[in-house]
Amino acid sequence: MSKRRQLFVYLIIGILATAVVSGCISQKETTPTATQAQKEVLEIYHWWTAGGEKEAFDALAKKFQEKYPNIEIKANPVSGGAGVNMKMILQSLMLAGKPPDTFQVHAGYEMARYIKANQLSPIDDIWTDDMKKNYPDVIEQMVIFNNHYYAVPINVHRANVIWYNKKIFEKYGIDPASIKTIDDLFAVAEKLKKNGVTPFALGDRNKWPATQVFEVMLVAVGGIDYYQKFINGEISDNDPTLKKVLEYFVKYIEYSNPDHAAKTWDEACAMVYKGEAAMTLMGDWANGYFKAKGWKPDVDYGAIPIPAGVYDLVIDTFVLPAKAAHPDAAKKWLSFIGTVEAQNTFNPIKGSIPPRMDAPADPYDPIQKAFMKELKSPETKMIPSIAHGSAVPEAFAADLNDIISELATSKDVNKAMTEIINAMKKDLLPNKIKEWKLS
Repeated sequence: MSKRRQLFVYLIIGILATAVVSGCISQKETTPTATQAQKEVLEIYHWWTAGGEKEAFDALAKKFQEKYPNIEIKANPVSGGAGVNMKMILQSLMLAGKPPDTFQVHAGYEMARYIKANQLSPIDDIWTDDMKKNYPDVIEQMVIFNNHYYAVPINVHRANVIWYNKKIFEKYGIDPASIKTIDDLFAVAEKLKKNGVTPFALGDRNKWPATQVFEVMLVAVGGIDYYQKFINGEISDNDPTLKKVLEYFVKYIEYSNPDHAAKTWDEACAMVYKGEAAMTLMGDWANGYFKAKGWKPDVDYGAIPIPAGVYDLVIDTFVLPAKAAHPDAAKKWLSFIGTVEAQNTFNPIKGSIPPRMDAPADPYDPIQKAFMKELKSPETKMIPSIAHGSAVPEAFAADLNDIISELATSKDVNKAMTEIINAMKKDLLPNKIKEWKLS
């Protein structure tokens, strides 16, 4: 027998042996022990895999299992910031009629696709009077469709934040308090660039970080009223403010690392952490990332809201699929994450803040405490995020991701303007189900 033939035979034997062993293991696993039989199962899908995120979810899951020891959590974390990869997996599971027991989804329009397809169950019974009393009205309204509650928010993230390396700022005599407007920010960027420092770290390989920069420019340049007009689809052809917003976006790109399209959001944060860039515009999940690296807030790094007085809301929630295999366990999870105990376990690690206004501020760092105070202030203007699925229909958000991602490379403002207006007519207005009133 030739050596090649021998190798072929051995390969076939190996495959058959593996199949037999796998079959034995599979058969063994289908016969639960007495202890296993007593346990409920809770299958959860989420996208928290980066530094700070994973630790926060693990702490939350541990606290839940202390409360419900007979429920076994089977977590399925799917990498890809903002759920870009998880959404595709969920679509397949939903179509197959085999959804997880609960999954992470952003409040607002991102939920609409599942509700329209009757793939989620209302959870009105989960929303107690205590929850209704202690959640801000604007956040509560973001999970209500057709007069029914469909999700429980676990956190509030803020998308419009500049995170900066304090050593770099101190080295070049930059006072963060001097940055109040977008023009102030670019003046600092110019000073850093002249000193050979990359001003902004950007990682838009997954597209949404570039769209997030665009939405911050939208409110920083145009203001709250203009942002409202944009997400309501009320922008006309050749709108001069939109052109200015896009020009400011291109300016941000020109002050960023040239390899931004090859990096992810956390790799951009790593550039700030390593001193390879001075700043990054990112949501406050960056806070969790920096803390997981051992950095201390207001010591090693700081945060500057851009623009001040605006809270760009990114709200993570969990829902109950209509065909969940273990709905009772899922309802226990949803009730749990609506409590102060759960939110004050998760958010201090994650870098976000609790949506419940009665949550004590003691466990939080100085940056989070400042954000909590600001969120409660009646002077703060809240806006739903475009990049994170809340403010606009998914089809339009997908269009915008592609348009802005291309703009980051081509820098063709006029082409981007035309494409955005066309996308509004094609995918925003026909799918519009909310009329936003922000101001």
